[in-house]
Amino acid sequence: MNKLITMLLLVLGAAPAFSADLAGIQKQLPALGAAAAGLPGPLTVPLVPQPQNESVDSLRAEALADPARFLDEHSPYEIGLAFGLQPSRFPVTDKKRIEGALVKLTVDLSKQRLEMKSGGAVKVFRISSGRPPENTTPGSGKCYAPDFMESMHYSSLYNSAPMPHSIFFNGNIAVHATAAEHLLGRPASHGCIRLSRADAKTVFAEVKAKGKANAIICVTGVTPKP
Repeated sequence: MNKLITMLLLVLGAAPAFSADLAGIQKQLPALGAAAAGLPGPLTVPLVPQPQNESVDSLRAEALADPARFLDEHSPYEIGLAFGLQPSRFPVTDKKRIEGALVKLTVDLSKQRLEMKSGGAVKVFRISSGRPPENTTPGSGKCYAPDFMESMHYSSLYNSAPMPHSIFFNGNIAVHATAAEHLLGRPASHGCIRLSRADAKTVFAEVKAKGKANAIICVTGVTPKP
C-alpha cells in the first residue's frame, strides 16, 4: 500500500487536479489498509456537488479491489471520489489570460455549437450538451482551464461508455467524441460536450499542439428546453 499512499500524495500535489478534503482522505485510507499519518494540513477550495452514491460506491469498490490499477486507469476526478475527496472547479477569471489563450474553445449552449479560435483561425462545430433538466451542462458565463486530456477515456460513471479525444474541465465535464452523431445540434448528453468523431479529433489535436496550459474553455448561453 506504500505505492498507493505515495501516488495519492503526488496527485494531491498536482495542480490542478481536485481539491483536497484531507479529513475525507483520513476516513477513507484506513478502509484501504493504509495509515493516514503524515498528511499535510487542510486546504480550502471551492466545491461541486457529489454524483449519485451508487457511482461513488462503484468507484470505491474498484479502488479496493486493485488500487494500483485504479490509479492508472481513472481520471483525477474519479480518483478523488474514490478516496473521499471533493472535486473542485478550475475557473479562470483573468481577462488577459482568457483573451490571450492560444486556443479558446467557446461552448454556446443556446446554439449548440462549439467555436474554436486558434492562430487567427475560427472553426465552428455542432455539439450536444447536457440534456435538461437533470443533466444540463453547468458553468454558463464562466471560463475554465482544461484539467486533463485522454485520447481514449472510458467513463466509470456511465457503464464504461467510450469517450474518445476527451478534454476534461469543470470537474467531470469533458469535450469528447460521440457515436450518436445524429443527435448533434441538440442537447443529448449527461452533461458533457459531445462532438462528431472528426471534430473531436480536430479540437483535441489543436489543444495538444498548442499546449493544454495555453487553452481556455468558456461556456455561454442557455440550454434549449427539450
